[in-house]
Amino acid sequence: MLRFVTLILIAGVFAAPANAQELTGTLKRVADTGEFRIGYVPDAPPMSYDDEDGNPTGYSIALCRNIARAVKETVGLEEIKLSYVPLISPEDRINAVVNHVVDIECGATTITLSRREQVDFTLMTFITGGAVLSLTGSSINSVADLTEKTVAVIRGTTTHAAIRDYIVNNDFNITLRMINTHTEGMELLNAGKVDGYASDRTMLVGQVVRSEDRSRYSISRDVFSFEPYALMLTRGDTDFRLVADRALASLYGTARIRRLYHDWIGRYGEPMTPILEAMYEFQAIGE
Repeated sequence: MLRFVTLILIAGVFAAPANAQELTGTLKRVADTGEFRIGYVPDAPPMSYDDEDGNPTGYSIALCRNIARAVKETVGLEEIKLSYVPLISPEDRINAVVNHVVDIECGATTITLSRREQVDFTLMTFITGGAVLSLTGSSINSVADLTEKTVAVIRGTTTHAAIRDYIVNNDFNITLRMINTHTEGMELLNAGKVDGYASDRTMLVGQVVRSEDRSRYSISRDVFSFEPYALMLTRGDTDFRLVADRALASLYGTARIRRLYHDWIGRYGEPMTPILEAMYEFQAIGE
């Protein structure tokens, strides 16, 4: 009998690691501190922005809160504190992830190979393209109408790189005015100091929605770049990335992702594109 009990205890010792995986990286930090830190851009509606009460909100924020729930369940805590860290420039956002200031960045960041040298990305969260916002009285209806125009663009963004390449490839005479924030771009456009403001189409829709008079603005019909968004997290943190990807894949397999799209984007007149619909379907990865 004693020998039988001893064998059971030994079997239990050897079986324990298979049933309880040790937490690492971000998951361990959250388990130890009870805090999940979300980086976001405070002026990038509809993806991430501060509402009238100063609370972070938006499409990307909603996705990250869904991931936060999955993290809470994974680390075995009843509650975790969500801390929001405002980040502005692309460099600030990447550095915050690299230096572990935030656990995840939930804004409107385009996946690029050069960025993947520094950070990892989740499954794609959105797909858009670079467009140009102008005033209705002097509309820039197509990117082909940009020649001889002055266009504001945020320095260091993929939009900046894309429109610069567009100028070279098409031999257009376009003057670019470098800015640092969406707010600055809108101020220059409203004051007539630039002919257009270039950014991702979804970002421009968000700026128009926040304006007092939406009829003042026009967005170019076509786009000059391809912008696949995802959420940034620490490079090499595979356990946390799996939790985040699993949460997104599960969401994409339900009607809830369509409701989120409608709540943050669709209700402002932007129909879901076939490529975005396909992105959701292809990334609804099963277990």
